[in-house]
Amino acid sequence: MEPPATTIHQRGPACQCKRCSCSCEICTCARYVLSDTGVVRYQQVCPVSLASEVIAERWTPLILREIVLFDRHHFTEIQHGVGRISQSLLVERLRTLESAGVLERRPNPHGRGWEYHPTRAGRELETVLNELGIWAQHWIELRQEDCDPAYLMQTVHSLLRLDRLPHSPTTVRFEFTLQPKIYWLVLDGDHPELCFNDPGREVELVVTVDEQVFGGVLLGRATFSEAVQRGAIRLEGPPDLVRAFPTWLGVTRFAKYAPQALRLPDAALEAV
Repeated sequence: MEPPATTIHQRGPACQCKRCSCSCEICTCARYVLSDTGVVRYQQVCPVSLASEVIAERWTPLILREIVLFDRHHFTEIQHGVGRISQSLLVERLRTLESAGVLERRPNPHGRGWEYHPTRAGRELETVLNELGIWAQHWIELRQEDCDPAYLMQTVHSLLRLDRLPHSPTTVRFEFTLQPKIYWLVLDGDHPELCFNDPGREVELVVTVDEQVFGGVLLGRATFSEAVQRGAIRLEGPPDLVRAFPTWLGVTRFAKYAPQALRLPDAALEAV
């Protein structure tokens, strides 16, 4: 077995390693340094550490998710999909990925600004990102704090099955119970609209949800029917819309990897 890759530096007055208590003059404790651009450099002859310097910074996996997995290329849609990242930090992360040869910037063919596309190296990360998601489905429990209502609604909007939506204009109001928030889906034509403010239209269907349970349904960790039976999802409206609503929703690409062991606990499925 090969020894672990470590940084070797001369011990001396400036050495801050508290584990170096012997009399030798070489310290082999792993450490990292920051480059001039602020990027972490682990200084280890190891492919995992080299890759981590590029793709394991905060927000970077989510930025790559939007571009590589979800095929989003404009700055605004990347920022919208990632969520709570500042504009300046997103600019910095995109520049870092471009410098690393993971992304390339192209002129927007439909107007001002730029598009961000994966290079050949970036496209190879699709497998890595998929495996991260599959691993999480196998081992990571879904917590209440993971289920931000705004991101849940963006996910719902992206998973709508357009061929199953009602032909007549329909407005659906979503009410979240644990973090009281209200959102609207306006289904009118080929482009459903997600509204964060009241669109001023008559509401035909009201969907009241516990966000943790609803997130579990989208991830394939709970079924829609059992969530309704437990009272964690409630539908109010005409019977035909109530019956049809579950067929409008798809599930995430990772739903098929949800094991029985990580299904939502009964406590999360209790009536709200």
